[in-house]
Amino acid sequence: MATQKERLAPALETEGLDEAAAAEPGRTSALAALEYRDFRLFWIGLVVSNIGTWMQQFGLGWLVVQLAIKDGVPHLAPFYLGLVGLSRAVPGLAFGLFGGAVADRADRRRLLLVTQTSAAIVAAILAALTISEHINIVEIVLLSAMNSIIFSFDAPSRQAMVPRLVSDRELMSAIGLNSAAFNGATLVGPLLGGVLIIPFGVGGLMLLNAVSYLAIVVALFLMRPQPVDASVRRPLLESIREGLSFIRGDPVLRWVVVLSVATALFTRPYIQLLPAEAQFLGVGALELSLLLAASGGGALVGALITASLGAWRRRGALLVGAALAHGVLLMFFGAQHSVVGAMVFVGLTSLAVMVYLGMANTLMQTRTPDAIRGRVMSVNTMVFMGFMPLGQMLLGSVGTFAGINNAFLAGGVLVTLLAGYAALRVTALREAMAATRPHAVARGASS
Repeated sequence: MATQKERLAPALETEGLDEAAAAEPGRTSALAALEYRDFRLFWIGLVVSNIGTWMQQFGLGWLVVQLAIKDGVPHLAPFYLGLVGLSRAVPGLAFGLFGGAVADRADRRRLLLVTQTSAAIVAAILAALTISEHINIVEIVLLSAMNSIIFSFDAPSRQAMVPRLVSDRELMSAIGLNSAAFNGATLVGPLLGGVLIIPFGVGGLMLLNAVSYLAIVVALFLMRPQPVDASVRRPLLESIREGLSFIRGDPVLRWVVVLSVATALFTRPYIQLLPAEAQFLGVGALELSLLLAASGGGALVGALITASLGAWRRRGALLVGAALAHGVLLMFFGAQHSVVGAMVFVGLTSLAVMVYLGMANTLMQTRTPDAIRGRVMSVNTMVFMGFMPLGQMLLGSVGTFAGINNAFLAGGVLVTLLAGYAALRVTALREAMAATRPHAVARGASS
């Protein structure tokens, strides 16, 4: 039987790891990827859909806190939020790696059409239950689990498809713009939600989210098909093992995953737990929308910074520095007792998180052959859909007994210590630079 290296040799050879190009990938503008038609369609669809998603995210967090109050246990609001996180974690951990294997053997565009349509249906069901006032925490948990299954297949397909839509030179721009599409929505969505929740209610926000999925579905219909790699025909479990083995054999990717799991468990769930922070500060829905908007504003700035870093050489060092910074900043956020202070530090924390995620995404994309990119990126999906909701449950539980601010403080300390160790002891990660990618599939011409 051929070894993993022998099977991957053709793809790895096409990478042409020219050291000069790897050290200096070239300067591009933050908007360069929008020159490509298919990426432009995809990005516009994501912007509209993500705004709807974050309107629902805002409304759902507020609804869960109100359900805790309605049930006569307001002190359990962080725990209720943690339960929602746990309901997303289990399917994310169970199906995340399978989603990547499917993405590597399917037309990624068609797969996204299925997942995005399914997500729209789930959002419509959630809206109908909320509007009819038949919603309870059990139904929210079940529908959240269903969403997690859907996005376990959606996220790796979406991430693995992006490098096919642009050239190597515009990859940082594409990754940064994708982050901006997501994080600009975290700014606009909660602000719109805070305004629209008064006339339309939480159910109305969820209905608007269901409609917003039409934008990305239409964009996908207009895009070119994504060819299937004919070489990916091994059994599913063997394919998954191959992706994991590739990560295990690369010290840079291995440590990117370690840091990503740690941040997912101990720091990044702060966004999902902001409703509990609002309750701790003694403020209402409007102030919660401002906290979420501040987080979105910082994240948007971080995404735009990432998009403009095409010529940055030491991406590993920047990744470690961003992990260290966001651990420290979350500690400061946990020490706040006013809305203004909390807004400042949640914004700065989100900025650092976005730079970290941009560097992590770029290192994983550029160090992986296209033939296994879906499986490698599915580990990112498993972290986001599995470990991060698990962290939400963990921090929410700690917050229930020790106070949500103390939970943030403890999480920040743990990530700061791990990032500090990586900065001092993990030379391969600290010195990791950009690398060129395999040209497995021709991109659509820019227009």
